[in-house]
Amino acid sequence: MKTKSSLATLALGLAALILPTGKLLADPASAEDDAYQMAVKYTQRGYAMAPTNTSGVGAGGTLIRFIVPVSRGLDYVFLAGIDDFVRDIDIYVYDEVGNLILDDRRPTRRAGVQFRSGYNGTVQVYLHLRQTNGMGAYSVLVGRRGAVRDKNETTNPDGSLVTDPTLPGGGAPATTKETPAGP
Repeated sequence: MKTKSSLATLALGLAALILPTGKLLADPASAEDDAYQMAVKYTQRGYAMAPTNTSGVGAGGTLIRFIVPVSRGLDYVFLAGIDDFVRDIDIYVYDEVGNLILDDRRPTRRAGVQFRSGYNGTVQVYLHLRQTNGMGAYSVLVGRRGAVRDKNETTNPDGSLVTDPTLPGGGAPATTKETPAGP
């Protein structure tokens, strides 16, 4: 009988601890919602946002690495959405040879970085769950803005040649005058 009362007391004690704190599991859906809420500002600025397939659950100290292709002259943004169990998250962006491009190490719950790529290739992005309350969920979105252009475009969108208006004749090709045939 004493065992049953001890188990009942233990169960009541655990229930008293669990009930006031609410849910004790990481919430990936909440992390996704958080990332998309952050993305609204960037979509209004012309960024095309996309998920990175980089989402999950981790404890404090977890480090996640993923690689993203980049193109010279395009603007990029990396946003990390989190659930209520993540207390501090950081993002680091490195170039292909390991040089730090930029980071977000602010002691805040959210993290995001924005930059213009100076080269064609890839970047290595590290997401660091610096501090969590147990297991926390994260979700990363990548945004891109701009258009890749060739160095020297020689035609207008209508297919005509580009001319230089500073040249005599508005940059139109020189024409030769025909001389009438003489006697």
